[in-house]
Amino acid sequence: MENETLILLKTVADETRLRILRALAEKDCYAELLAERLDLSQATVSFHMKKLIQAGLVDARREQYYVVYSLKHSIFSHTLGELILNNDDGQTAEALREEQYRRKVLKSFLPNGYCETMPAQLKKRIIVYREIFARFDAGRTYTEKEVNAIISEVHGDYCTVRRGFVGMGWMQRNNGIYTVNPNPDFDRYMDINS
Repeated sequence: MENETLILLKTVADETRLRILRALAEKDCYAELLAERLDLSQATVSFHMKKLIQAGLVDARREQYYVVYSLKHSIFSHTLGELILNNDDGQTAEALREEQYRRKVLKSFLPNGYCETMPAQLKKRIIVYREIFARFDAGRTYTEKEVNAIISEVHGDYCTVRRGFVGMGWMQRNNGIYTVNPNPDFDRYMDINS
């Protein structure tokens, strides 16, 4: 817990990163727009965004040609006291451990944003699936070709991933049209690939 808290505090102890977080608190944004709004270079925004993502403060999702960044609101719902004093019976520590585990899995299996080999362990595979699933807009419909194209940006076996999304109820398929479940139950899933 101490190490995770230090990472969070060190990450936000930078004026530029605080400005980026404040801008993202207003609305989700892509790097070019953030650079323009904050009068920064795109390289500067990208550098700081990488730090914010590594600390688990910001999420990134692809929308067409852009990567859109958003605050990870679950982290910001904790108070400074919860982070420092751990006075919540370990819930914050557990959430931070889970987030650290998630980042470790993503670093191992998506080191450069692409998954060469899908994890064999279900818990790790679900983490990778969720990372891919985040690229889809809740409630939106997609053709099978669009679904395949989005998945293949991250993993070559788009058929297996697509079937996984349907099998776990994250998407519904009807006549080649896929609808993204706006409220998927990420805690309830079955091992459809075993």
